[in-house]
Amino acid sequence: MAALKKEPGRHLADDIGCFFLEHNVFEFKGYGDGISINDVFKIEGYALFYMTIDKKVNEVPLETVTISVLQYRFPRGALKELEAKGCVVKERSEGIFEISGGPIIFPFQIIDAVILGWEWDVLKVLVPGATEEQVEKIQAEYEQAENELLKQHLADVLRTAYESNESLFEKMKEEGRMGEKFDQIFEKQIQEAAEKKEERIVANLLKMNEPVDKIVRACEWPAEKVMSFAKKIGVTTLTL
Repeated sequence: MAALKKEPGRHLADDIGCFFLEHNVFEFKGYGDGISINDVFKIEGYALFYMTIDKKVNEVPLETVTISVLQYRFPRGALKELEAKGCVVKERSEGIFEISGGPIIFPFQIIDAVILGWEWDVLKVLVPGATEEQVEKIQAEYEQAENELLKQHLADVLRTAYESNESLFEKMKEEGRMGEKFDQIFEKQIQEAAEKKEERIVANLLKMNEPVDKIVRACEWPAEKVMSFAKKIGVTTLTL
């Protein structure tokens, strides 16, 4: 089973908690998070979702879909339960376990991220706990990539890494360690962060009972938006 295909990703982490790269479905567990038998069945469900939602009949053949779970704890309990259910568990290489048979539908591998080397950084960067070196490496690969499909894939990887390691990315940006393409890749995330900052400022001004017209001038929000936001956060007394 290929560890990672250099093809455009379909980023659905916000929707259902996993990452699709062509016909590979990836699930990521952060440091300290184990994988249970429920996680195994859940990711199988995600793969079925990928096969069928917004797809033509048999557009994605069953035999083309693979699953990879990246985690940082040896899944002893989950593997024992899978074997009890008739699955065959094989350690293909150090830290990479292939599971087949029993209730498993798709080719399934569990990857122990602790022992993986630098060549797996494109996956390791996606979970909480990514390092500055890993982020810089993927960023450099993005900036040097000439193939547009590969650039799209690496941009998806960086966006997911940002969501899992926001404080790290913000620190690197403040230190001037993000490349010139940072704003382009993270346009949506930067806009959302700016909007949240504005909302915090407006909320504080409202709770201090500042007049609406002052907030309008300070934050360039229409008065209607200020009053609607006040209602949303439970501020009922407004000074016009």
